[in-house]
Amino acid sequence: MNNSIGFKIKKLREQKDISQENLAYQLDISQSYLSKIENGVIEKLDFLFMQKIADFFKVEPQYFLDDQIIQNNADSSVGNIYSTVTIHSNVSENILKNLLNNQQQITKQQEQISQLMEMQNKLMEKLLSK
Repeated sequence: MNNSIGFKIKKLREQKDISQENLAYQLDISQSYLSKIENGVIEKLDFLFMQKIADFFKVEPQYFLDDQIIQNNADSSVGNIYSTVTIHSNVSENILKNLLNNQQQITKQQEQISQLMEMQNKLMEKLLSK
């Protein structure tokens, strides 16, 4: 069984009986881009886009990273198939905490770089004005 991100997106889309065109519209991307994702041509997706997909399908983002098996809910009274996903919550929480921590550190470092560049520019101005 293929457990790539694109394959999982395609399975979720098919289970919800949504066309590629409709899902692409919902995610604000082109149908050809979604097709490339589902077919494995595009494998690396940014975190925010993965969160958007996870929110749309009501699954945890970690689902796309783990080798999970989708189980169908037989109790569905309207014929829709709901996905039940087993998530390793400790791993998932730690990964999310690390991601947030890393993003905060990157933001702080970017601010520090901006401040250093400003200081450098001021020093260069002083040196050139002499």
